[in-house]
Amino acid sequence: MKEVILALPDKAYEQLAIDAAAAQKSPEQWILDKLFAAPESQPEPPEPHTLLAAALDTLGFQRLAAEKARRLSELLSLRKAHSLADEETAELHALLTEADALELTSLQRLAATLAH
Repeated sequence: MKEVILALPDKAYEQLAIDAAAAQKSPEQWILDKLFAAPESQPEPPEPHTLLAAALDTLGFQRLAAEKARRLSELLSLRKAHSLADEETAELHALLTEADALELTSLQRLAATLAH
């Protein structure tokens, strides 16, 4: 048998301990069970857009509030289907401008962080 030493961030270890305790197993046994679980019992991998959103959140990127993002998607879909009314066009442009400003601010903050 070979031995592996695993270094985990504190939060990851705490979550591992919680999950192992919930399963009434040692952390080591819980990890082994997960590694050797049948492939069909593994959860589906997250969608790429979910991974991207999580990565951007981790980097501190700001995004439109959920309701505004939903409305932006709705307006973009409507625009594909037919011409938007003047009020809808103005709303679309306002949401796009706000989204662009949040993205630009986030990119500038990330560039400043990387420069240091």
